[in-house]
Amino acid sequence: MTNDDEVIELTPIQTTHIPAVIPEIEVGAMSVESLTAQMVIVKEAMTSVMKKDEHYGVIPGCGKKPSLLKPGAEKLCMMFRLAPEYKVIRRPMENGHVEHEVVCTLRHIQSGLAFGQGVGSCSTMETKYRYRTSDRVCPKCEKEGTVIKGQEQYGGGWICWTKKGGCGAKFNNGDKTIEDQRLERVEYDNPADYYNTVLKMAKKRAQVDAVLTVTAASDMFTQDLEELKANGVIGDGTPQYDNDPPVPTKKPQAQSKQPPPAQPDLDSKLQDAADWLTSSKDIDEMSHTWGQLTAANTKATMKKLEPIKNKHKVELIAKQEREDAQP
Repeated sequence: MTNDDEVIELTPIQTTHIPAVIPEIEVGAMSVESLTAQMVIVKEAMTSVMKKDEHYGVIPGCGKKPSLLKPGAEKLCMMFRLAPEYKVIRRPMENGHVEHEVVCTLRHIQSGLAFGQGVGSCSTMETKYRYRTSDRVCPKCEKEGTVIKGQEQYGGGWICWTKKGGCGAKFNNGDKTIEDQRLERVEYDNPADYYNTVLKMAKKRAQVDAVLTVTAASDMFTQDLEELKANGVIGDGTPQYDNDPPVPTKKPQAQSKQPPPAQPDLDSKLQDAADWLTSSKDIDEMSHTWGQLTAANTKATMKKLEPIKNKHKVELIAKQEREDAQP
């Protein structure tokens, strides 16, 4: 630890209820019966309470052993009555980067005894948080970051979106001037955008490590494989960045060579509105966009946009749930 390191202590809220009888704590070696009983409890929780891909999950290409996810670690803490407390070390790095190192101590809620610790760290120098995939460039106006994928229900293709400062040019599916562009790995220009993310990630890693250690569940679960895969350390060696499209877990079905017929009641103005709406990255942004569209369009137009909004809202909620479930 250096003089520039900042240390933060986070302790759990103390409960006012103290049980009349403190549960008996075993002194010395745990009996075989007690150890077996604890393993049975963890396995029963895994089969009866926990859900695959929500509380734990097998990472493709990383073996058959499941990784314990944050919601699963929280469930085990609740079951064994364990309260986490954290010690956070914030370490500044060059060029605005930062590293967080976290020690998680699990205490028995009823007795206050510390049952064990776990450690975790994360920094903005990790591949996932340091780099992004460069944006496509419009062949006509030569602006970067304005090209978006058109909605298949409106004919697909690519659009240089005017809402992003583009020229409005449209390109067909398979257009080599768009799809043959080589997307490079570039650094984010502001590491501070990920300060909170890496802090949460370090905290999560420490908590999962502590839970695996205290409950002796490492024979059933592992951890961090999904992050190693995202950083390109294991798997096929290809890192995933936050602005990359999700990697499909199943082989996608072959796309039809012919685009779907355009809907006769959807003019170009409505298509632009739909593209603007479905480009929203979260619920708040979509709500803001919907308000702007409502102020600028008729009720009939907004009624046509309603199904598109509802479908995209479901997709955003599902995306957020997947991100929250990721370690």
